[in-house]
Amino acid sequence: MVKTRLTAEEFFALPLERGELVDGEVREERPPKPEHGRIALRIGYHLMRWLEETGRGVAGVEGGFVLRRDPDRVRSPDVWFLSHERLKEVAREGFYEGAPDLAVEVVSPGEEAEELLAKVLDYLEAGAKAVWLVYPELKAVEVYGRGGAGRLLRAHEALEGGEALPGFRLPLEALFGQ
Repeated sequence: MVKTRLTAEEFFALPLERGELVDGEVREERPPKPEHGRIALRIGYHLMRWLEETGRGVAGVEGGFVLRRDPDRVRSPDVWFLSHERLKEVAREGFYEGAPDLAVEVVSPGEEAEELLAKVLDYLEAGAKAVWLVYPELKAVEVYGRGGAGRLLRAHEALEGGEALPGFRLPLEALFGQ
């Protein structure tokens, strides 16, 4: 029996709570631990404060982005940012077509390194300017830019927005603190 691959539009119509579409196949995800949401909310809070000061775009949590077609690949970053310019390019009915300027993935215990790197590559190859992998248990963040090279930040350092978020700065102590 031949397995049918879904398009992004067919995937959008499914009654799923959480999941992604990878090469036309649905990957359902169980809800994360509460710490995951707490960290995503803190990032979102600081990102929204920066947006209120700069007016540079829009941000959200868990939105669907079509990163590749035929077979379709839809990823859903935990937190994302789109500049106004990029929003004009990717906005459409259903999922956004293309990558956000910034994709943030809060890493849950048990997530495999290969799958995380696949997400980073997907976002960057689709046009993201930056990808942040946030490790709550380690109190560390891996930052990837367009060149693909990663940089590890630890709890005493600060997360800088770089090309994706000029002027954004978040001390990791504020992210991982109580």
